[in-house]
Amino acid sequence: MPASLDDFQIRLARRFRKQQEFAAGYSPLYSRLFGLLADWLAAEPGRDRLVDWLLQAGAARSSFDVPLLLLAGLHRDILNEVAEVAGLAEYYPTVGGTQATDDPNLAADLRAAMLARQTSLAAFIGSASVQTNETGRGLCWLLPVLYPGWKSIHLVDLGASAGLNLVAEQRHYQLISTEAGRGLLVLGSGEAPQFVVASQGDVPLPPERHLLPTIASRIGCDFAPFPLTTDVDEQTLAAFVWGDQVERLARLRQGIIALHRTQTTEAPVQLYPAHLPDALPRFLEEQLTVGNEAPLVFYNTYLTTYLQDKGASLRPQLAAWALKQSQPVLWLQWEPSWQGMKPPNFGWLAWTADLWLDGRHRQWHLAWAQPHGTHIQWLQAMQDWGKFWRERST
Repeated sequence: MPASLDDFQIRLARRFRKQQEFAAGYSPLYSRLFGLLADWLAAEPGRDRLVDWLLQAGAARSSFDVPLLLLAGLHRDILNEVAEVAGLAEYYPTVGGTQATDDPNLAADLRAAMLARQTSLAAFIGSASVQTNETGRGLCWLLPVLYPGWKSIHLVDLGASAGLNLVAEQRHYQLISTEAGRGLLVLGSGEAPQFVVASQGDVPLPPERHLLPTIASRIGCDFAPFPLTTDVDEQTLAAFVWGDQVERLARLRQGIIALHRTQTTEAPVQLYPAHLPDALPRFLEEQLTVGNEAPLVFYNTYLTTYLQDKGASLRPQLAAWALKQSQPVLWLQWEPSWQGMKPPNFGWLAWTADLWLDGRHRQWHLAWAQPHGTHIQWLQAMQDWGKFWRERST
């Protein structure tokens, strides 16, 4: 990086480069787009007016958010068939685009779209919140709750966004073993195919029963909850899906249908604003006055990256509250391993379980999970999880 670049430009360039590395091999289109923008950000100040505009548009946002917001803003325009981005849309399979990702004209088409939509994009970058409704992440809670044998649970999503993963039991997950070459488990009541999850490592003990507990309540909190009340809301949420991930977009739209269906039941999704981590105690005391003694199951997926302390204060706050409850409290997470073991692949998440039961706290590191939920690497603790619940039932 040239020494003359200011700190924000350097951090933003590095963040675009990190996103390029993460997307490589998984989203070729976005890997190329992130890479082009990282290259442009390496320019000397004042040499590229598009870079100057981007730095100004993103000045009040974190360097982590800006790449995701910029490309979501462009994808929203593409999904809405805005004329000024028609050239760029030719590269986006989500709208039928067929132009090759390595086409040399992509850089010019990206630049033209950004220049034409500067005002709209700046407003989006400045005001929108990053939405990570990756509906494959519902597996985080769906599989572990099969083991305890609980008849019903209260389900709580920390960082819920639109709350789509609160209805994961209405989706369809097929877990397969890449090493054994066979299926392991099918979860959920949704129609196949939806999510196929490739896994490796120690095959987990199967649960003794496959009947999911009844969901007594579905509660979520988020800094900026994203209720899906209009078609515009749904289109904005869809824009955060990467533009060459056609299947992911289809899965998202299936999740939206499941969410709307759930809103007519006795356990609709309820979303509340809460600026985590500081607002967690108030949320727990005010919103979790549940009406029966069913166990409470908390979960969060890729939340801590967005918190100023990387989620460090969530644990003591939740633990102090959980120890005061008369019913079991289970906390499931898919989060970066900030101070723990190194993941097997860049960006993979630690799948952990914390349980407060009978006045004791226990913890398991069940597996590593690819952030979009497409691959799992099981650890020995997943077998220990199964053994723990089997021993309690005897």
